[in-house]
Amino acid sequence: MRNVILASLMLIPFIGMSIGHADAPIQGTMQAFIVEIQDDKESLKAATDVEPDQLVEYQLTYVNKGASNINGLSVVGPVPEGTSYVSDTANADVAASLLVSIDGGKTFESEPVVRTETKSSGEVVEKIIPPAEYTHIKWNAESAIKSDGGTQFYTYRVRVK
Repeated sequence: MRNVILASLMLIPFIGMSIGHADAPIQGTMQAFIVEIQDDKESLKAATDVEPDQLVEYQLTYVNKGASNINGLSVVGPVPEGTSYVSDTANADVAASLLVSIDGGKTFESEPVVRTETKSSGEVVEKIIPPAEYTHIKWNAESAIKSDGGTQFYTYRVRVK
């Protein structure tokens, strides 16, 4: 499990964003923290090894090192294999729309993710896909990331299976 979490951390700065400018001077980092709860207080410690049922918080930070504001920042974070996304934990420090993927990041859609199923009786029913089946989380920032050090911050949590 440790290798899956750490491998995901190494990939994020490369796959974690797409913007309208191919040469945009955005720098992205991702950190993982184990969430510890003691006496109803949360604390975070750097994740090096993880155990089943632990809660891990991912923190993604993007900094604009350029001289111009940049619009259209999209940030993608994976839900590593062996973990499941914890519902309602995706946050951003800027206004951003939240989308999720259940197909390995090929497509994204708003929550709740709904699929139709045809039962053996022929009845068509809607099935809500649980957040535990999400494979990626994506934010589309609604405001520009400011020039000369402007920063945007995104977080989400997963539970280790």
